[in-house]
Amino acid sequence: MRTRYKIIVLLIIISAVLLSTWWQDQKQRMYDRSLRSSYDYDVMLTTDSTLNNVTLYIPLPVINDTSYVGMDIIEHHFNNHDPSWEYSIVDTEHGLMLSMKNEKGKSIDLSTMVLSNQTIDTINPLGNEMVLMPKYNLTRDVNARGAYSRTSEQFDYDSKMYAYYDTSSNANVSISIYLNGRNEWWIGGWQYNSYWETMEVMLSGSQDGWTTVSGQLVTGEGTYY
Repeated sequence: MRTRYKIIVLLIIISAVLLSTWWQDQKQRMYDRSLRSSYDYDVMLTTDSTLNNVTLYIPLPVINDTSYVGMDIIEHHFNNHDPSWEYSIVDTEHGLMLSMKNEKGKSIDLSTMVLSNQTIDTINPLGNEMVLMPKYNLTRDVNARGAYSRTSEQFDYDSKMYAYYDTSSNANVSISIYLNGRNEWWIGGWQYNSYWETMEVMLSGSQDGWTTVSGQLVTGEGTYY
């Protein structure tokens, strides 16, 4: 009787191990088939007045002095959201930036997505992935650790934007930038992990020069195994 009990227990253990191995293999297959890694980059300009002779230099996602997102914008013009804007990548005193020019500027919301052929390092993007540049006075906010998920961290920094345009003295302009590096996959439902960062500047009246902008980077958001 004891021998039979031991055999049954052993068979249960073996079955559990085989089932666990099978399920892990299935999960890996589902992950590999469905995984998509991408960078989303958005620029929003909001104004309550018409802007004349507009030139903007906007921070780009950059790594190793290269911006694949910027190159995609030049090729596809933000998917032709507004063909009146001219785009180029310029090497400024603060590094590579997106140049946006227009004779008449109004409110506009631009976005593009660039796929990655490898998994994005969303926990440690600094030095390993494209991030908005430039970054000055970068500091880790220890009080915000784990605020978005168990593995998340927040970094605060200063950046630069350039704006030149003529407009009324009481014109209000907001320029905001958003970058999201994201991995997403399907295992019994969609899951993801990401890093993201954002910056925004409020301007009043005509502009001719550089402005300091506050930025925020959040890493390690989402699900990790």
